[in-house]
Amino acid sequence: MKGFYAMLLIAFLISACNPLERSDRSPEEAIPEDAVFILKVRDPAAATIDLVHSDPVGQTKEPSYVFGMLKELSDLRVKEPGYLVAMPSGGDSLTYLYISEIPEMVSVGDSLDIDSTTIENTSRKAFSTEIGGLRFRSNDSTLIARQENKQDQNISARKRLALFQNPGTEKPVTLFVDAGRADSLRNEDMDEKSPKWSDLAGSLALDLQLTPNKWQWTGVGFAPDSLPSLLSFFEHTQPVVNSLASMTPADADGLLSISFTDHAVYAANQAKQYPDTRAYDSLFHTTEEVGLIIQGDEKAVIINTYGALSLSEYLQQNRTSTYDYQSKEVGVTDPDPLLSNAFPVFIRDFEFTHYTTLDNAFVFSDKKSLLERIIRDINSGNTFDKSSLYLNARPELAEASSLLLLAGKDPSVDFASGMLPHTLLAHPDEKSLSDPLFAFQVVADRSFCHLNSFVKQKANLEKKLGVSPKFTVQLDAPLATDPQFVKDHRNDSQEIVVQDTENNLYLISTGGKILWKKKLEGRVQGRIEQIDLYKNGRLQLAFTTGNQFLVLDRNGKEVAPFDMKFSGPLLNPLAVFDYEGNRNYRFVVTQGKDIKMYNGKGKIVTGFKYTEAESAVLDRPKHFRIGSRDYIVFRLEDGSLKILNRVGDTRVAVDEKIEFSNNDVYLYNDKFIVTDKTGTLFSVDTKGKIAKTRFNLAEDHGMESTVKSLALMNDNELTVKGNKASLDLGVYSKPRIFYIYDKIYVSVTDMQNQKAYLFDSSAIPFRNFPVYAASGIDLTDMDNDRKVEIAAKFEENSLIVYSLN
Repeated sequence: MKGFYAMLLIAFLISACNPLERSDRSPEEAIPEDAVFILKVRDPAAATIDLVHSDPVGQTKEPSYVFGMLKELSDLRVKEPGYLVAMPSGGDSLTYLYISEIPEMVSVGDSLDIDSTTIENTSRKAFSTEIGGLRFRSNDSTLIARQENKQDQNISARKRLALFQNPGTEKPVTLFVDAGRADSLRNEDMDEKSPKWSDLAGSLALDLQLTPNKWQWTGVGFAPDSLPSLLSFFEHTQPVVNSLASMTPADADGLLSISFTDHAVYAANQAKQYPDTRAYDSLFHTTEEVGLIIQGDEKAVIINTYGALSLSEYLQQNRTSTYDYQSKEVGVTDPDPLLSNAFPVFIRDFEFTHYTTLDNAFVFSDKKSLLERIIRDINSGNTFDKSSLYLNARPELAEASSLLLLAGKDPSVDFASGMLPHTLLAHPDEKSLSDPLFAFQVVADRSFCHLNSFVKQKANLEKKLGVSPKFTVQLDAPLATDPQFVKDHRNDSQEIVVQDTENNLYLISTGGKILWKKKLEGRVQGRIEQIDLYKNGRLQLAFTTGNQFLVLDRNGKEVAPFDMKFSGPLLNPLAVFDYEGNRNYRFVVTQGKDIKMYNGKGKIVTGFKYTEAESAVLDRPKHFRIGSRDYIVFRLEDGSLKILNRVGDTRVAVDEKIEFSNNDVYLYNDKFIVTDKTGTLFSVDTKGKIAKTRFNLAEDHGMESTVKSLALMNDNELTVKGNKASLDLGVYSKPRIFYIYDKIYVSVTDMQNQKAYLFDSSAIPFRNFPVYAASGIDLTDMDNDRKVEIAAKFEENSLIVYSLN
């Protein structure tokens, strides 16, 4: 009981400096000593409207005591501010009394009146009396009679006075709970499995906000002076800014986090209830935050530290083996109850078998699969801080928490029900919440704690997520090529083709299902082209391997006669020309110096004269059109840039030899551009005139261009249309330019750190990038919803598709 009045006494002493000059009792002084719950009603009309909208009892199978108070408030139909007091009335039942001041315009007298009211088609009698400026109203006549004989309030009641008069917030109602007395009651608020009110605090003062989609308690709680409680663990501690949501999978059922700036203070509080935990203090003395991830029947724990040499040494001494997973070392141990022993209140029945380190954090799991999933989700950016659950809860939470519990599914709510009284978990109309979330937050502040608890309907925040994983696909062997989008001619959606190191080619559906797998003789060279060979809208896949030229139909079957084999040097990637856009294709296969051009029937085009180059052809030839003229461009190993017409005659003579970089030739502002190994850009016009621009690029620079946009990647600097962006140090892929829905996207991948970046035409990065990717990306609207998807290699044997919202 002492803890209940700690703050009240201070406030009372302050208020005593200005005693109220009156002889009558105030409503606060008239509150009976045996009150269990006290509801301060500032605005009865607003509270009644909230109750009508929420129907807190009508939708609840077994109304709690607090819900019952709200129903009683509605039944008594009060109009003036006051206090609704709940007191024991034999067994587990409660009786209610409403105390308010009599408005000045109403004459005051001592009387006992009976008012008949009809509530829910049942006639009920409400009794009232007026005593010394106060009106007492109740459905229990004996309770009214008690008030007529009541004398001055006792000391305990006077200590409540200042707290009740403290203006606090302007919410319609505030609930005051005497935990010790509330514990003596038993119903669904206090069943045998549910924590008692005193397990949370000694006393509480909580404002209620009640709307059709949210039920929220906010206020303060005081730890009891001698008995243990949840708030006792955070006495004299200070919270830190919570960071563990960025290390938790986005679809986790829930996350519990506790934090403190000084572990020694927390440990001393904990040792009062659990003396054995002192044995573990040295391992966790640099800990700032402890998190419990709840995922179905699996659990993981995150320990965030500012340096944990002792813990690292302990783990190294006790592990049985290690292995690497996505660039992280994973330790394997025999089942270890260390964390349950060190933090017994918040981590229960947990024995980890796998762990890893992430910067200054340690992640522990009781399942290998869950730990690997956490690593994958962190690498891919699919984390809890981007989830709908977290984004819905975040605006109503303080940035720093001593304790934070977020839950969205049954396993987490079950966990929460083992910590908190039922009233703080329940929404009165749970059937109206199709996708609810629950949050409970404690923020320690000197000798008391701020509390925030709510249940609410999640809103659709999909547009705010930025980028999120759509699906992953596991292959039978490591990926050998970058995933590539191809069109499904049946519905204009996009599917994915990719090859593994066993030379299996896969076609993967929009939903991530493997449609077929075909064994090839060699590795696909470059990008796969799509063609409409029969001009009927049905598309085929055309490509070369090291020794084949193949065309496959939608089912992965070879299309004759395009199953040609070649001996000798490796083939270059296939070039496909459609000069007039009428699907009269020309297929150009290059191998060393040899050049073969085929028509749509698989026959050699005899009119094309350039069948043997002066030296080996580098990569596939390119076809461009400027005005009404066609230009076919070859880069040769000897530094020649050959620009020919349709029949293979020279159209533009380029006299100078160029020491080509590894970048292709492009058409940019009606000029042919290439770069050399010194980083000089050569621009050739249709007359053969050469202009040189020295960009001083590194030899391994990357370049891509469209007719109006140029992107360069040099070391860790990206330039797009003259706009620059500096990236972290790494080994970067060539840039790729995508043009979708009148918008330019530019991507590069840090192959060393396995991060894919995406920028707009001004070199401004998109939100929530980079994302985890172990290859260059492909980008398109995969399912025609006007949202862009990204495909990339994920793990050695898998690919990932992200959705850009």
